[in-house]
Amino acid sequence: MKYQRGLSLVGFILLAAIVGFVMFTSFRCVPAWTEYFSLKKVLQATANEFSVDAQSPAIRASFDRRAYIDDLPVKGGDVDISKDNGKIGLSVAYQRKVPVAGNMSLLFDFSAAATGTR
Repeated sequence: MKYQRGLSLVGFILLAAIVGFVMFTSFRCVPAWTEYFSLKKVLQATANEFSVDAQSPAIRASFDRRAYIDDLPVKGGDVDISKDNGKIGLSVAYQRKVPVAGNMSLLFDFSAAATGTR
């Protein structure tokens, strides 16, 4: 006697709903992640621009100009500047809330840092 194998219609609909929800949620999260990678790029470019004897207001102004171009939510005042071993270190931590559906949302805690090469 041969037994049938495979998904029933109800099983297929349930599986399609789960896969659809996961894909929908991941598509909603992509902009937050691309924003984070843009922020890391801007931090690295700003850190590479200045030497260790640069003043903090000039560093923050340069970061603000670059962040404005990429439409980043972080401002120059949020950036922590450190000077170690003759190099500038920039770091920032921020949160991003991504609405998913109704009153459900995801909260991402991002932390990015960059060290200058000069």
